[in-house]
Amino acid sequence: MNHMLRYAVVVMTVLLPVIGNAEDRTVFNRMDADKGGDISREELLKADLGLVTTPNGQKQVVHRDLLKQGEAAAMTEEQKQRLFNQLDEDKNGYVTWKEWSRASPDGFVLFRF
Repeated sequence: MNHMLRYAVVVMTVLLPVIGNAEDRTVFNRMDADKGGDISREELLKADLGLVTTPNGQKQVVHRDLLKQGEAAAMTEEQKQRLFNQLDEDKNGYVTWKEWSRASPDGFVLFRF
């Protein structure tokens, strides 16, 4: 029994980051309307995004179609502009998967005010 518990802990430790990453990739793909592999400013501005406050007070960006429970406050255009500027690290006008995933340590993009 103790062996099974250790095995379960190891499996969860390995799979939880993958599960979070898969959900994060779904949000990224949902916003990449032209399926070009990156998100333009226009694509992000058109996306139906919301902000959810975590129990520790952080703001997480969610696509409202993927919200499982609870409510998300709709992001304003100004907030989306600030989010895009935060994510587009190289300032080339597009958010790549690499830029997106750097901002998503838990599977959600953290919105910094």
